[in-house]
Amino acid sequence: MILHPSKNFKGAVLLLLFFSTYTFAQNKVVITDSIEVAFLPALSYNSDFGFSVGGLLQRFHYKANTTPFYSFTQIAAIVSTKGLASAQIRYDNPNIFNSNNRSVNQLYVSRFLQDRYYGIGNYQKIKDSFTSNTDFYSFQSFSFGFDSRLRVPIKSRKQYSLDLLAIINFDYTTPVDNGFEQLITQQQPLGIRGGRTLNIGTGLIFERRDSEFRPSKGYYIETTADVSQTWLGSSFNHFVFQADVRKYISFFLLKDVTWANRFYTKNTSGDVPYWKLAYAGDAETLRGYPANRFLDDNVLLFNTELRTWLFNIEAIKGEFGGTLFIDIGRTFPNGESFNTVFNDLKYSFGFGGTSSFFTPDFVLRSDVGFSNEGIGIYFTAGYMF
Repeated sequence: MILHPSKNFKGAVLLLLFFSTYTFAQNKVVITDSIEVAFLPALSYNSDFGFSVGGLLQRFHYKANTTPFYSFTQIAAIVSTKGLASAQIRYDNPNIFNSNNRSVNQLYVSRFLQDRYYGIGNYQKIKDSFTSNTDFYSFQSFSFGFDSRLRVPIKSRKQYSLDLLAIINFDYTTPVDNGFEQLITQQQPLGIRGGRTLNIGTGLIFERRDSEFRPSKGYYIETTADVSQTWLGSSFNHFVFQADVRKYISFFLLKDVTWANRFYTKNTSGDVPYWKLAYAGDAETLRGYPANRFLDDNVLLFNTELRTWLFNIEAIKGEFGGTLFIDIGRTFPNGESFNTVFNDLKYSFGFGGTSSFFTPDFVLRSDVGFSNEGIGIYFTAGYMF
């Protein structure tokens, strides 16, 4: 996809669930070390990918006095009816080399026969954009790469933490076997002949949530800046800045309810290939619009959700809940006046269901998003934010 290929796996949610849990105790009274393994055969539907089959293996290793876990490993592979074939390995270690530094690494490869390109700066309404003129807006693509991030604590307290972030990201992406009848071939955006990017960057993360996987109060702030230069081995010279601010408030209304909010922006400059541009549209940005529906130099997004857990089924150790959401945002080019940045905002809204089995850290959700261009259906792993 034009967006980071590793996001494909959040879009492949899994309707069959098999859990096996292994617990190791240092003595008969206190459990100090446990491993929880979830294997999920993938059988799902997503408006952007179609029906998907595959598998997802997740391994949580917990130890006493380590949060949110000692290590997390995920191996995933999916194929879909829209021609997506992807594989990913992700490893997250919050205590690398027995230090307080956290390392998150992922390796991915993706081949997509019906990737989507609606043009850069195309804001005209497309009726039912999920299915409209699929031959014209689709193209074939191939990509692979890795992303490595190191979080180094600057200041840590029981209530909050401030971390310095170091980033290395490499990807190679190329359109393949596309004809002149497709929009991407006609417009020839930067990167049409493929290329590689090697981004090096840094950032800050301020963490004050009560939970990383299902937060109900607190807030989270992440800012990053990275550069890609030809002298580093990249095919392009560009700069990318991103900011992600999240706030969570809880209250009681028949049930415990969480009001979750996120503001996100991405700004790019320089020679930016089409797959590195800011985008809006998919299960993680504007639900109800197809993936990468809006593509430009910059993006502003605001997402707000009401979340609650409704009931438990003890026999299967499962929790079930629901969400209501509104997504607002837009992309825009560099040089646009600040007075017009908030013009022509795109809106979507919808509802969803959530479930969690055996461990509260593993959340499944299904969303239905409505926009003025169609209806998006998404089965995903984890909350949107």
